[in-house]
Amino acid sequence: MSLQEKIDHSIALIRKAEKLALTMQPNDGFHVGFSGGKDSQAVLELVKMAGVKYRAVYNVTTNDPADNVRFIKHHYPDVEFSIPEKSYFQLIAQKGVPTMFNRWCCALFKETAGVGYVVLTGVRKEESRKRAAYEEVGKWSRSKDKKESVDLDKMEANEFRCVGGKDKFMVYPILEWTEKDVWDFIALRGLPVNPCYKTHKRVGCVFCPFARPKEIRAYCETHPQLKAAFIHAIELYRERERDRQKLPTAEDDFDWWLSRISLDEYIAKKRQLKLDFEHE
Repeated sequence: MSLQEKIDHSIALIRKAEKLALTMQPNDGFHVGFSGGKDSQAVLELVKMAGVKYRAVYNVTTNDPADNVRFIKHHYPDVEFSIPEKSYFQLIAQKGVPTMFNRWCCALFKETAGVGYVVLTGVRKEESRKRAAYEEVGKWSRSKDKKESVDLDKMEANEFRCVGGKDKFMVYPILEWTEKDVWDFIALRGLPVNPCYKTHKRVGCVFCPFARPKEIRAYCETHPQLKAAFIHAIELYRERERDRQKLPTAEDDFDWWLSRISLDEYIAKKRQLKLDFEHE
């Protein structure tokens, strides 16, 4: 399928889903999740090309690079900023660092956004094995923490009677697009390129538990103030949980978090390194 065919398909999907979006939110239409990254740029541009009703929202996580925030404010002034009650770092001081198995940050900053709406977001199958299994339209259930496939034609035939006030439907207009497709589309439409891509491969939460450690370290080099805030938050958490600490310092906790291994394995490796050093 050519890029133009993918563009046409994406626009057709957005227009088809608008009936559901307007049923749920007659005044707002779609909720467009916008991060400042290339994929969300592509989705927002497709939405504009489709001529549908929408509100674009940037969920502030407080651990995004300042360059990204400035980019959004300058180039996308119509995007709303959703400010959380507590910052990412304040929550670390209370809950500890988020991990792949305890991703409270995603639950608080991302997954609850757009409840009661049809949400458009820039998820692509190419990004991960989990996303490769996604369908273009799904219903997200907070209680089940999962997405269920949805047939828009059947819902329309039933006049959307099954839609509830707390439902959240997800539509992925660029699900089948490749990264090259996205960059080609941005060039084709003359869209601005986020300056973060000049030095990094991804845009978004710096301390994402799913991000590659190499990428996080790169951001720590270019944004030392964010690393300092992260470690300070760990220090505050350690003060709250003194009896549960297994590592000597907050810096050790940070290194363990970046290692992506279990705490017991990390401690064992540190102990072995110490023994090797003592015997040199």
